[in-house]
Amino acid sequence: MKRSLQGKLILSYLAVALITVLVVSAVIRLTSGQFMMNLVVEQQTALLEESVQTYFTTNGTLKGFSDEYMRLSRPASVPNQSDNNLNPPPDRRDIRGVYGLVDTQNRALLPTFGYGIGQIVPEEMIQNAVPVKVDGETVAWILPDNKFQFKLSTEEELFLKRTSTAIAFAAGAGILAAVAIGIFLAGGLLKPIRRLTTASQALAQGDLNQQVSVTSEDELGQLTKTFNQMSTDLVQADQQRKRMTADIAHDLSTPLQIISGYIEMLEEGEVSLTPQRIDIIKTEIGHLRRLVDDLSTLAQVEADGLDIQLQPVQPEALLERIFHAYQPIATRQGVGLVLDVPEPLPHILVDDGRTLQILKNLVDNALRYTPQGGLITLGASAEGQVQLRVSDSGSGIDAEDLPYVFDRFYRADKARGGNSGKMGLGLAICKALVTAQGGTISAESAGKGQGTTMILCFEPAPV
Repeated sequence: MKRSLQGKLILSYLAVALITVLVVSAVIRLTSGQFMMNLVVEQQTALLEESVQTYFTTNGTLKGFSDEYMRLSRPASVPNQSDNNLNPPPDRRDIRGVYGLVDTQNRALLPTFGYGIGQIVPEEMIQNAVPVKVDGETVAWILPDNKFQFKLSTEEELFLKRTSTAIAFAAGAGILAAVAIGIFLAGGLLKPIRRLTTASQALAQGDLNQQVSVTSEDELGQLTKTFNQMSTDLVQADQQRKRMTADIAHDLSTPLQIISGYIEMLEEGEVSLTPQRIDIIKTEIGHLRRLVDDLSTLAQVEADGLDIQLQPVQPEALLERIFHAYQPIATRQGVGLVLDVPEPLPHILVDDGRTLQILKNLVDNALRYTPQGGLITLGASAEGQVQLRVSDSGSGIDAEDLPYVFDRFYRADKARGGNSGKMGLGLAICKALVTAQGGTISAESAGKGQGTTMILCFEPAPV
């Protein structure tokens, strides 16, 4: 698998290099011949132009130019190169790349398109002529061979051949470099992938605590960070699952043991069924029922099966109802309960019954962890969103527990420093119900013994 991926990466680099080299080579090969012919035409046109200008400047006319130029032109037959005396003089001119030369009256000064010297060349045949000017005055027209109807010289052909050879060598070097770079880059890319593969295999075998070092900030680095976060979340979920199992077993076993104990004693005739014992059994059955109801509520919210009826509600009315309901309970426990709503607030779009259930759960929590002489404050404010707050001066929550107090099955008693052993379903239910109504819930605490504030946030209802 690894070798296959590395091979694919190397082949991809090689394919890119091959395509690039082939395209560049083909373009250079196809255009180099044309560029060479263009160069010949431009050079010969420039040489002929210079000769015409020199002759006209010296003689004041172009009469006799053809004889002079043809005398200096390279002969058609190539002399014997072994005879140094027959070698052409260095000033011999090559007229390749030029169709001909005409004066301002279109008379041929050199053989032009089959017309002899002195004959008139038709106007339509000299449309692309290049003017030859002396002191700003046109004295003749050069007809370049733009169709390249001539052959390159031996030296020029040799130059093109050497150019093609150099391109072939460059292509080979590029391919080798692509393979070498591909092997290097593939190795660098595969290292973090191999680490992730090893860690994921260990994760699949049950070792959830896997952390892979992040060596880059690219997509692989982001993937590694995501994997590490997933591993951390799985470890936390596994720990919560284990706590959940222990808490459920504890919450179920205690009332079941009490109920079964009384039934066994009744069966053996050791005790009689008194109203007091009936109340104890009913209390334990109620505890079991509440546990089942909590689990059912969470399941319904998660399955979107909970009936939520949203309607505009006054926040202060909700808090006043909670205040009047819990003031006697707080007084009996020796805890102060204060309602702090300084001004009328915008209506919020919530389910009246479900929101009261949330607030009751929060106040119950606050009463459970606020000692005698403590204070619980029910407050509200509007700062963009409408906030409902339940603050207490109780045991507080450690900073390490704050992010998890609303997690399902997280033990609220651990977070609040208690030892009641009850599962943390209350705050999980609160979060689920708030979210189902489009709001948010958060917890604030300065630390252990510093009290806690639960904050509900809802958008104001449309007017």
